[in-house]
Amino acid sequence: DTALKSGDTSTLTLVFSEAVTLFSSDDDVSCPQGSLATMTSSDSITWTGTFTPTANTEDSSNTCTVATSYTDTAGNAGGAATSANYAVETQAPSISSITNSDTALKTGDTSTLTIIFSEAVAAFASDDDVTCPAGTLGTMSSGNSITWTGTFTPTADTEDGTNTCDVATSYTDTAGNAGPAGSSANYAVETLAPEADSITMSDTALKAGETATLTIVFSETVASFASNDDVSCPTGSLGVMSISSGSTWTGTFTPTDDTDDSSNVCT
Repeated sequence: DTALKSGDTSTLTLVFSEAVTLFSSDDDVSCPQGSLATMTSSDSITWTGTFTPTANTEDSSNTCTVATSYTDTAGNAGGAATSANYAVETQAPSISSITNSDTALKTGDTSTLTIIFSEAVAAFASDDDVTCPAGTLGTMSSGNSITWTGTFTPTADTEDGTNTCDVATSYTDTAGNAGPAGSSANYAVETLAPEADSITMSDTALKAGETATLTIVFSETVASFASNDDVSCPTGSLGVMSISSGSTWTGTFTPTDDTDDSSNVCT
């Protein structure tokens, strides 16, 4: 095997022209970027041993070299020799970063998910290898197989403050080394529209001199709410509403003098 990845080994075979003596692979053979087990032979001509590449190594130019310290059985010294080139690629790919361009998504928002690997990856498909809850991730693409981007669209009518995009371990680098899992930072999906759960008047039959308290209870805390602009109550005037507790707002309605109208609603 001349293209070694994590988990691979290779059998090194030396075939001499005749039986040799004073040969020891521990002393006479060097194979960089790995370890060669002691070579054995049944006839002192053909010798074999197992080469195990060094972990976390990336080196494409290596040869096994035989020194001149061996002899034949008559004592004649032999010449040096070199194998063909072999590559060691046992460095697993890693995830440099996983980022969302928007981590607080509301209705109408989308976010770009960007995954940057330490090197080009193969066997990577975002449809299979990436999960992003509370939304859908479009198929990710890359121009160099290192930086991948895709569009995340949050699910409608959802309120979830704890989510991460997770990458599985099913991808590899181009040599076939498997990479680790990874997760993005947290993102929140808040696409659930607020509602007015109840709108009530403390008095629905108002006569001269009376006032009523208008109470609006929203489904959640609201912002950009101003009763002067957002609430209309005909046949009277509504004082500025204020928060009485949490998502509950109250204000005082004063009916118009000298008026007789039996059909009114606050909107």
